[in-house]
Amino acid sequence: MTRRVVVVSGGASAEHEVSVASGRDVSAALAGIAGHSVLEVHVDRDGLWHVGSPAAPALLFGEVLDEMPQDCVVFPALHGGWGEGGGLQRELERRGIPFVGSGSDASARALSKLECLRLCAAAGVGVIPTWSVSRTRYAADPDLVSGMVRRSFDGDLVVKPDTGGSSIGVRMVGHGESLREAFAEAFAHSGVALVQPRVTGEEVSVGVWTDGGSAQATGASRLHYPAGADAAGFTYAHKYEGGGAVLEIPATFPEHVLVALRDAALRCFDALGSRGLARIDFFVDAQGRILLNEVNTIPGLRRESHFPRLVAAAGTPYERLVALLVEDAVTTASREREARRRVARSAAATTGAA
Repeated sequence: MTRRVVVVSGGASAEHEVSVASGRDVSAALAGIAGHSVLEVHVDRDGLWHVGSPAAPALLFGEVLDEMPQDCVVFPALHGGWGEGGGLQRELERRGIPFVGSGSDASARALSKLECLRLCAAAGVGVIPTWSVSRTRYAADPDLVSGMVRRSFDGDLVVKPDTGGSSIGVRMVGHGESLREAFAEAFAHSGVALVQPRVTGEEVSVGVWTDGGSAQATGASRLHYPAGADAAGFTYAHKYEGGGAVLEIPATFPEHVLVALRDAALRCFDALGSRGLARIDFFVDAQGRILLNEVNTIPGLRRESHFPRLVAAAGTPYERLVALLVEDAVTTASREREARRRVARSAAATTGAA
């Protein structure tokens, strides 16, 4: 049987180009695997959908989803916003269309860094102390808010939008420097800004993916900053525009640290209710503590992106990874349909007995 896969990429978020590159590599890999038929859908920067080619007629997402057969599988390669934060997933769930990755609720929980930190802390994972500020609260009295933040945290700070990824909108603010530009940048991408003390230590990541119905954790990566990057942090340019950052994959850590990182990653995955795939980003601070930074439920999926490289280093090559993700989506959808049938049969039996 041919498995029909619809790969959706692009989108109206600030991560549009990264998403397009992810979708291109996912589509090419699946098309080269026997038994898979691939249809590419390009979402433009205005949120309109183009089936088969960016030059195809523009359609509303509902027009496309309504025409999708239920025996296809949607592979979202979207980053940020509606495509990663649960909006698309909720529409697919409503129509009963199988899709790769986390469901709508887990996606929304993960996209909000604040909610993600709260849930993972409750699961026993270490997190960075975080102050949240709404755009409305800040606009009412910027000086008051800035003063309260400075009194709460000593030293250098990190200001970031609550939602989003790829280091977009993230600013490092030195001790004594004004927070105004950093807040303005964060609020350009989200209605809530987060402020955290800058963590001194190593930036590491662990990949989690579903293989045979169970979540598997990779080894770890370690980020090596390019010269001069420490003052500004790891930016979008370092990730995607040749800024010179280097990822050590797999990173060499003592076995007890790797075990702790894998355990923390799986705890985060479970705490959010994630499925399919995720990249979990941590700091290992100067005292050796593991602190969660964020969880990405649709990490970059180019062949040479961070997450696929982690999984490849753990022994699963790119083509097998994307095929496993598709099969997990099919298995999950089948399991959920059977659960709904059981509920319906139970309800019918209860009604009949009454």
